[in-house]
Amino acid sequence: MNFLLNTWYAAGFSADFGRTPTLRTLLERDIVFYRTEAGEAIALNDRCPHRFAPLHRGQVIGDALRCPYHGLQFGAGGACVHNPIGDGKIPRAAKTTAYSLAERDGIVWIWFGQEPADESKIRRWPEFESPEFESIEGYVHVDADYQLVADNLLDLSHAEFLHPNLATPGFNRRTQYSMEHVGQTVIARNWRPNEPITKLWEMAFGAQAPSHVDHRAIVQWEPPSTLHLEIGVTHVGRATAEGPTSKQAHLVTPERAGTCHYFWKFARDFQRGDSEFSARLKTAIQGAFENEDEPMIEAQHRSMAGQSFESLKPVLLPTDSASVRARRVLQQLLDQQTSGQAAGSPAA
Repeated sequence: MNFLLNTWYAAGFSADFGRTPTLRTLLERDIVFYRTEAGEAIALNDRCPHRFAPLHRGQVIGDALRCPYHGLQFGAGGACVHNPIGDGKIPRAAKTTAYSLAERDGIVWIWFGQEPADESKIRRWPEFESPEFESIEGYVHVDADYQLVADNLLDLSHAEFLHPNLATPGFNRRTQYSMEHVGQTVIARNWRPNEPITKLWEMAFGAQAPSHVDHRAIVQWEPPSTLHLEIGVTHVGRATAEGPTSKQAHLVTPERAGTCHYFWKFARDFQRGDSEFSARLKTAIQGAFENEDEPMIEAQHRSMAGQSFESLKPVLLPTDSASVRARRVLQQLLDQQTSGQAAGSPAA
């Protein structure tokens, strides 16, 4: 499958990786992650170049990863640094691919492609490290194409039908929707003035919760599949800074053709310091995706039977504009990448 290269993908959360080797398949590549003694995250191709044993079954020794089969040790740069066999001479070809990683806001990012990794291109969420917000996070493995997950997040009109606890009847009739395309970023804006309050926002306000609120949901997509969501409410007619707000990362990374990793992280400026509330909120968000979104997205994927979104000629509604535009932006970048490879230049 053709994936966009020379860009950052979420490999996981900081807590996912430690001194024990961890296998994760990303963009059809088996990659082993571990941390050095100083805590730096390392990513190597999981296959030992000697007899092709999976390195994730090995052991971290100091800052190196030891193959479980014949004991060759590979350093952070992928080169073999120790050979316990014979005279200990290290063959020149004894090396495996090392991937560039960057750790920001509790997220570990991985770079694919030939161009030097550019950390300035990493999407930031300062809220995840801010004392004014409290964060929770979760993960779902999805048996569907990663673009279907991004479609789902860019078009929130499904909430009225899939998420009864997140929307009220008539939700879509009351939504003022708009789409904006700036550079490679696609933005979907949903504005619902004087909206009946839902259970989540009742909990956010606490005992002083109003019956109606001004509700906003802003979704920003950046290629290949990084989404920033801001969702919040205020008392009717008040400024947006006066009500509870959430800032969210929704990070979708292809695993193989037809499967993907979905990492989410949710920062809130309300009910901070309440661990019980955090646990209930995490259960609710994780449950909504696992029990409501995920089954539908996987059913979509099966129904498409391997055919492309475009070839099926979907009927389009107004709220599809952001997801369709995002697909077009991504396809243009993939076409440019293919043209660059065909011309013999590094993938763009």
